[in-house]
Amino acid sequence: MSVESPLKTDDKRSKSALLAATQVADPSTDENKAGKSGRKPIAHPIPTRFRDRFPNGLNWTNFTWMLVMHTGAVASLWYFSWTGLAICAVLHFVTACLGVTLGYHRLLTHGSFKVPKPVEYFFSVCGMLSAEGSPIFWVATHRKHHVLSDLPGDPHSPNDGFWWSHILWFKPRVLKSEEEALFARWAPDMWKDPWHRVFDKIFPVFTILLGIGLFVAGEAMEPGFGWSLALWGVCMRAVLCYHSTWFVNSATHIWGYRNYETTDRSRNLWWVALASYGEGWHNNHHAHQRLARHGHRWWEIDVTWMVIRTLQILGIATNVQDRIPEQTK
Repeated sequence: MSVESPLKTDDKRSKSALLAATQVADPSTDENKAGKSGRKPIAHPIPTRFRDRFPNGLNWTNFTWMLVMHTGAVASLWYFSWTGLAICAVLHFVTACLGVTLGYHRLLTHGSFKVPKPVEYFFSVCGMLSAEGSPIFWVATHRKHHVLSDLPGDPHSPNDGFWWSHILWFKPRVLKSEEEALFARWAPDMWKDPWHRVFDKIFPVFTILLGIGLFVAGEAMEPGFGWSLALWGVCMRAVLCYHSTWFVNSATHIWGYRNYETTDRSRNLWWVALASYGEGWHNNHHAHQRLARHGHRWWEIDVTWMVIRTLQILGIATNVQDRIPEQTK
């Protein structure tokens, strides 16, 4: 299968918008203006037939994993402990904030700041512990979403239904050749990194080992206590991480307010922002994709930005893209 260059697309967006989505944009690029070129407002799009979205059948691995995680989350309610709850809260921050919103999203996808390679790989491990896929899969999918946002080809647009954008979009089975083409086109920088290629092959191992470690530690503390730590530290925590991320794909393209006129349906939604460490200020992000700070008004609290700012003060994060636009909508 031939793979197109990431800079070749039949989408009508300008080259600068595509570069912004693929991490190699000039920091001075105005993605908001670039994103406006040639697109018409969304007006009651008609979804394709549901069955046509599964040309290769169902991804039974993903389906089974999600079934186990959600079942385990429900079961955790019968194994409640304050220690389990504390572990759930700490690991939620480590995986959802440090791993997904800071690592996968703002660092790897958009290049909103730079860190030394060992730190980048640390954040990648945190992201893999979220069990939301490998770094390269997450990045490639999200860059494609930005370029085709709410257009045909967007991996998870609510134009195809709320539940499709929230959870069903990753249920179709994808052929290996299709997946490699996705990586090579939308994440060529990471596709060339041997460590990220290894991570793509072994990422489920990290979560499995975490679950085993928590169970063994709990049993060493008290017989039967391992179930509390494992179910709260893995299943409940993962499910909370999943839905806080998925609401960014679904809810923030349906409800909320807009600071910027963009050509997609992105919105700012306060309760998603609280649940996802600042990712819910989604209209701000779609208007200015490379900014490390997603909250553009004083009340738009962005916990992930606070962490990035701390890393900047400590000298760990450099080249931080933090220029808030002077004018909003």
